[in-house]
Amino acid sequence: MKEFVTVVLLGACAGAMFSGAARADEVKVAVAANFKGTIERIGKEFTAKTGHSVVISSAATGVLYTQITHGAPFDLFLSADVVTPEKLEKEGKGSERFTYAIGQLGLWKKGGPAPDEASLRNWKGELAIANPKTAPYGAAAMATLAHLKIDPKQYRVLTGTNISQTWQFVDTGNAGLGFVAWANLVEAGKTGEAWAVPADFYPAIEQQGLVLKKGEAVEALVAWLKGPGQAQIKAAGYALPQ
Repeated sequence: MKEFVTVVLLGACAGAMFSGAARADEVKVAVAANFKGTIERIGKEFTAKTGHSVVISSAATGVLYTQITHGAPFDLFLSADVVTPEKLEKEGKGSERFTYAIGQLGLWKKGGPAPDEASLRNWKGELAIANPKTAPYGAAAMATLAHLKIDPKQYRVLTGTNISQTWQFVDTGNAGLGFVAWANLVEAGKTGEAWAVPADFYPAIEQQGLVLKKGEAVEALVAWLKGPGQAQIKAAGYALPQ
């Protein structure tokens, strides 16, 4: 099952709130599942300040790549990795790549106490991991197991189509332990039930954006993500690009 969530954020009295442009416009954003909640909050603030509305479509990075290559009418792609937007740029699908956040991986056991490296090594039950072929957080989870020289065959691995479904596996009790985005833990107030996996256990989850269709509203949102939006990105549990 492919998760595909669409959220529309609309500003009131756009003409009165937005200055320096002829009219307010709409930005269609394809966003990796882990960043959905953060871009929703950023989008509300952006709309209130500029009058531009933000339409958000969320799925795994790999799923969004397929949709973009098949002509989905997005204006901006916010990926959970570098490889996918770089590939799209080489294929002539967009330009102006930029890093907007550095993702962080967490190991979550609902209800606590917080797990740790020993918990992961000794765990024999269900372990939730996002699909490493389409979800960068899943690839980071597999890299963590490889770094620790843990054979994933010791677990009953439940593979989520994206990091949001992986979260649901743990949240519903289908998996007792799972690798999730730290930002999701921050959003849910669950950091006390999780282990922040050391960043040197996996390749950096550098999350890049790619402009797919140029326009005034798109450029304004990109500038917002690089500027005022950075405070919300940090507060959401991401590291900031240098």
